[in-house]
Amino acid sequence: MVKISVVVPTMNEEKYLQPCIDSFQAQTYKDFEVVAIDASKDSTPKICTEAGWKVVKQVSKGVSLARAEGFAATSGEIVACTDADTAVDKQWTERVAKAFENDKVVCVYGPVYLRECGPVLTFVAGVFYNTIFLRFSRWIRRDNVSGQNFAIRKSAYDAIGGFRADLVTAEDVDLGLRVRKLGKVIYDKKMGVHTSARRLLAEGPLHFIGHNILNFLRITLTGKASSNFKPIR
Repeated sequence: MVKISVVVPTMNEEKYLQPCIDSFQAQTYKDFEVVAIDASKDSTPKICTEAGWKVVKQVSKGVSLARAEGFAATSGEIVACTDADTAVDKQWTERVAKAFENDKVVCVYGPVYLRECGPVLTFVAGVFYNTIFLRFSRWIRRDNVSGQNFAIRKSAYDAIGGFRADLVTAEDVDLGLRVRKLGKVIYDKKMGVHTSARRLLAEGPLHFIGHNILNFLRITLTGKASSNFKPIR
């Protein structure tokens, strides 16, 4: 079996972390480790340690460099990413392992669903993001790989130099665009995650959607991304 390492950036997540922990305890595929790259001042590191996660103190600032530090602390052949406020489906690590049975696959990603925002907004967001936006991005061969839900072959990650240190946002999309040169980037609709809607609710749906679409266009067309990204807690 292939060893999977899962990187989870954490910063003051004590109110949001338990669903993520519970989802990893329920996985059908067990050969994985979870590495929390942590910048917290609350009880988050303690909670992660009690869950059996490896906790690494974050030295740099920002989620892009946090993910890079997390990757450097992993031991798996495959490295997967999600967020601390995100619960993965119980077959998530199993779907990751299955994707990389194909030696030509260098990256896999899946759908992202919102939770804790009511059935109407959950449905509308799911249709827009997973059915329309992700399908369009695949059609134009500019996959919108999300840091909440993707996995990459560690050798491919190293070959392209990892995450770009100059990006504050869209580091995940940029990584997916660059790794495509080395092999197949695939979408698995059964590799789902359910993430907190806290950012969408805090910013408002129109601002949230507009910012993310504009950021996707900027990174795919110019290689640059927004620097306006603040943590929501």
